[in-house]
Amino acid sequence: MATRADVAKLAGVSASTVSYALSGVRSIKPETRERVLSAVAELNYHPHFAAGVLAGGKAKAVALHFPGGKYGIAPSVLEYLTGAANAARERGYHLILWPNEGTQMNEIETFCKSGLIGGVLLMEIRLEDDRVTYLTEAEIPCTLIGRTSKPDLLKYVDRDFELVSQKAIDYLVELGHRRIAFMNNERKYKSVKIGVDTRFQSAIVEYSKKIGIEIRELLALNEAASGRNAFIELRDKHPNVTALIGVNDLATSGFVSAANEFGVDIPGELSVISLNTPDNQVQMAWPPLTTISVPANQMGRAAVDILIDQLEGITGSNSQQLWVGDLVVRGTTAPARN
Repeated sequence: MATRADVAKLAGVSASTVSYALSGVRSIKPETRERVLSAVAELNYHPHFAAGVLAGGKAKAVALHFPGGKYGIAPSVLEYLTGAANAARERGYHLILWPNEGTQMNEIETFCKSGLIGGVLLMEIRLEDDRVTYLTEAEIPCTLIGRTSKPDLLKYVDRDFELVSQKAIDYLVELGHRRIAFMNNERKYKSVKIGVDTRFQSAIVEYSKKIGIEIRELLALNEAASGRNAFIELRDKHPNVTALIGVNDLATSGFVSAANEFGVDIPGELSVISLNTPDNQVQMAWPPLTTISVPANQMGRAAVDILIDQLEGITGSNSQQLWVGDLVVRGTTAPARN
């Protein structure tokens, strides 16, 4: 692998000039910068991020690459961002928020090669994620909020989808519900396989089958209008269902609002429990949602700590964490009517 010294030799400059050209910390002549960039391209040089950012006690920064597509930023994502930003600041780092739609690998490669960041946090993890592959091969420290299909050698925080699903289903069964639906994200069946959608689907279906509970799947985009459409589908196609498990937060709120619109009593006729709605968003629909609480703020903090520990050479911390959350009973669940 090429080093900064190799780039300096090929460009005919000092090693410090290479750093200035890549980071922009000091101004250099355009022709000098061009020679450096040409050498970087020819040698396929990747800066050593931890050394570059931490050297000389200069400002330290990590980037959080998160989804900010056409539907905006979901409330659940904001909780992760807040936790991550606070944890970074407490440890003397700047957190650069890096939203985009899709992976946009060219942008990711350019940003990472800039030398301005020490490491990367990734959200909205795909089961097969090009971002993870690139960062791993480039030896750029990274931590995932989520997991790929093969996470054994990666550093991550994620929900424990099996335990979360079991906790929700067991609670509904205790209330007497035997015909249950769950509303998953429609993107699961598109070309992009997002870990949270697929893992929740597998966990819910497998546990329901294990205990002999009838389960129906509804699909919705994570927006209120799509949740409304899912309610109409449930009413028309599965009128005997007595409880719904919502996986996507905004769609779940839209579902409950639609039930109110069409005169269906929640929780008298239909119970609803959400697995992915932050506590500060439970009153987006009425009644307030019963949830398996999302420890998103804590998970964001934990991900930053894992990443910064990598940068600072701190060993011994738990770098693969699964979080569950507590059952918080509010106004959308009640015993099933026989």
